[in-house]
Amino acid sequence: MAGSEIGDGLPKQPLIDFDHYRQHSLSESDRAWREVRRACPVAWTDANGGHWVISSYQAVASAFKDWETFSSARTDPEVSSLSVGNLKIPPLYPEELDPPEWHPLRRILSELLSPGAVQRLQPRITHWVTHYIDQVIESGRCDMTEDIACPIPAAVSLELLGFPQSDWERMSNAFHGTGSYDRSTPEFAQALADVAWVGARVREELSERVREPRDDAMSFIVSHDVEGHQIARADAEAVVLLVIGGGVDTTTSLTSSALVYLGRHPELRAPLLDDPSILDSGTEEFLRMYPPARTHARIAVRDIELGGCHISAGDRVLLSEVSACHDERAFPDADRFIIDRFPNRHVAFGLGIHRCPGSHLARAQFKEIMRQVLQRMPDYRVEQEQIVEYPNWSSIGGWAKIPATFSPGGRLL
Repeated sequence: MAGSEIGDGLPKQPLIDFDHYRQHSLSESDRAWREVRRACPVAWTDANGGHWVISSYQAVASAFKDWETFSSARTDPEVSSLSVGNLKIPPLYPEELDPPEWHPLRRILSELLSPGAVQRLQPRITHWVTHYIDQVIESGRCDMTEDIACPIPAAVSLELLGFPQSDWERMSNAFHGTGSYDRSTPEFAQALADVAWVGARVREELSERVREPRDDAMSFIVSHDVEGHQIARADAEAVVLLVIGGGVDTTTSLTSSALVYLGRHPELRAPLLDDPSILDSGTEEFLRMYPPARTHARIAVRDIELGGCHISAGDRVLLSEVSACHDERAFPDADRFIIDRFPNRHVAFGLGIHRCPGSHLARAQFKEIMRQVLQRMPDYRVEQEQIVEYPNWSSIGGWAKIPATFSPGGRLL
C-alpha cells in the first residue's frame, strides 16, 4: 500500500481505517477515539494523505514533550501552504514554531498572559461577564452560546489587544462560524470571508500602533524587541492572530460544553457555586472532559519508536488531547464526570514548551462565567431538543446553539 510504507519499503503497522473528520457529533467522536485507543494507541491511517494517530495518554504526553522529534513548525510543503477553501491559513506564531525561533515570540505571550497579568485583568473579565448576562437576565430566555459563551471571551481578548468594540462581534462570529457551520453552507463561506477580513484588520491596526502606540497588547506586541531588533511585522501579525484565534472560540467551546452538561446534571450546580475548591477541581474536570482543542498536528523530524511503532522522519502525526484525557489507564472511570477528581493530570492545554499560553486566562474566564450563571440563572433549563452541535468535533468541538430559559432577574450594571 503506497501510502503506508516506511523508508525500507515495509508497511507501516498497525494500519487502521480511521478519519477524525468522519464523525459528526460529540458522541460519535468520543466513541471513535475510544475504539482506536483501546485497539491501537499508536497506529497509521491512510486517511487525509496518511498520518500516525496517537491516542493513549502516555504516548500523547510523550510526543507533546518531545518537541525536538515532533515538530510544530510547518516543515511539510503541504502543511506550509495550508488552506481552507480559497483562504490561505498563515502560520500562527509561536504555536507553529520550534526553538530557537520560538523563544522570543513565546516570551511575548508569556508576559501578556502570565498569572499576574490575568489577575490584573480580572476586573475586566468580571465586567464583561456581568455586562453580557445583563443583556438577557430580564428576559428569562437566551441562547447560552450566542449570548454568553461566545461574546464574553471575545470581548476580553479583543479589548486586551485594543480592537475597537465595533469589530468584536464580526471577529467573534468569524472564528465561531468556521466551527459551527458545515463547510458546504453559505454561512461557512461568509465566516471564511470574515476570517480574511480579520487578517486585514490586524494589519491595519498594527500599522496604526506603529504610528501611534497605545496602552494595549497590540502596541506591546508590535514594538517588542526580538534579539536586538523590533519584531518583524509578519511575526507580530501572526502573534496577534494566535491571540484572537486562541482567545475567542476555544474558551467558547469549553464553556458551552460545560453549560450543556450542567443543564443535564443540575445536581452539580450547588456544589460548584458553594465551594471555591470544588469550582477549581470542577474546572479541571470540565477541561479533561471537553478539552478546548481536541487534536493537534505534528511532523516527525527524525526516526523514533513510539508505542512499539517505528515513526519515520517526515511522517505526519495527529495527537489527540481528547483521547488522552479519556484514557482509562490514566483516569479511572474516564468517561464519568467526577467533580472532585484528584489527581487530574489532563493534557487539555497540551504539555511541554507548546503548552497553551492562554491557559490562565481561559480558566479565569470560565470560572467567572460559571459563578455568575449559577448565581444569576440558578434554575436555567436548556431546551435539549433545540440545541445544535458543531458539525464536526475533529479539532475544536462545541455547541452552535444552546437555547435556555430561566427565572428573570435584575441587571447589575
